[in-house]
Amino acid sequence: ELYFNLGNAYYKSGNIPRSILNYERALKMDPKDEEAQFNLKIATLKIVDKVDPVPQIFYKRWFDSLTNLLSSNDWSKLFIVLLWFSLIASLMYLFGYSVSLRKTGFVLSLAFLSLSLFSYLIASKSYSKTHLEESAIVMSPSVYVKSSPDLKGNDLFIIHEGIKVELLDELNDWKKIKLINGNVGWIMNKDIELI
Repeated sequence: ELYFNLGNAYYKSGNIPRSILNYERALKMDPKDEEAQFNLKIATLKIVDKVDPVPQIFYKRWFDSLTNLLSSNDWSKLFIVLLWFSLIASLMYLFGYSVSLRKTGFVLSLAFLSLSLFSYLIASKSYSKTHLEESAIVMSPSVYVKSSPDLKGNDLFIIHEGIKVELLDELNDWKKIKLINGNVGWIMNKDIELI
């Protein structure tokens, strides 16, 4: 709520990059916050750069939307619950008194084990997306993205304040960035702020 309200305050005062930064921070903590998503879309309409993302393959889009359904903690809890169900079904298979009960225990054990491994995979992806992947918002009015981490490097393209970039690498006072359209280059630390 704090980041959401900060985003609203910055938006009303006309500081669009700071508003985008705080909406992104709010969404990092709660990806399902519809108000923050809506306000972020409104704020991004006011930035200069309109970058179209590279289209994703359908299964990756599906997996990402599935990852956003629950938080990484909730996916981890689901993993543990499904693992316990798998253990109970395994015990039913091992100690079942009839053949049909043992068959049911075996099938349920495999099903719950498969679901628990799938939920573990989603939990780890959700955790890395929330805690390990770094992105930032450009704060300078305009920045030339360089081909190398040096002021003498070639200018590849120009970006403006408010655009979101993914951080790939770091060298001294420089960060290697990637835009959602796949463009990669180097900018100085002072031109961005971490989400």
